[in-house]
Amino acid sequence: PLLVKAARREPVSRPPAWMMRQAGRYMAVYRKLAEKFPSFRERSETTDLIVEISLQPWRAFRPDGVILFSDILTPLPAFGVPFDIDEARGPIIHNPIHSEEGLKALHPIELEKLHFVGESLSILRKE
Repeated sequence: PLLVKAARREPVSRPPAWMMRQAGRYMAVYRKLAEKFPSFRERSETTDLIVEISLQPWRAFRPDGVILFSDILTPLPAFGVPFDIDEARGPIIHNPIHSEEGLKALHPIELEKLHFVGESLSILRKE
C-alpha cells in the first residue's frame, strides 16, 4: 500500500492520505454501533469491534491507510493499572500513580492482556 511505501521511505507517486478521528462521533455508522455496544472499553478491547470501527472511515472515504481504533489508556491494565471510562466523566484511573512507590508497584507488561491489539492488526493487514 502507498502509505506503507511512504513510511518505508520508498518512492511514491503522491503523498499518502489517511484519516485519524476521535471515535468517529460524526459518523452515523459509528453512533449506531456505539448504541449497540455502549461501553467504550468493550468497543476498544474487542477484536471484531476494533476492526469494524477502524474500517468505517476507510469504507466511507477510501484513504490510503487505516488507523487502528484504540485508546491511549488501553495498555494500562497490562501494567497493573485498572481504569474505567465513564461516558459522562471520561477516564477514571482507580489508583493513580502519585509517587515513586506507585511506580514501583507497576509490573512488567503482560502482553496477553492486549491480545486484541495484535489480532486486530493481523485482520486489518489482510483487508
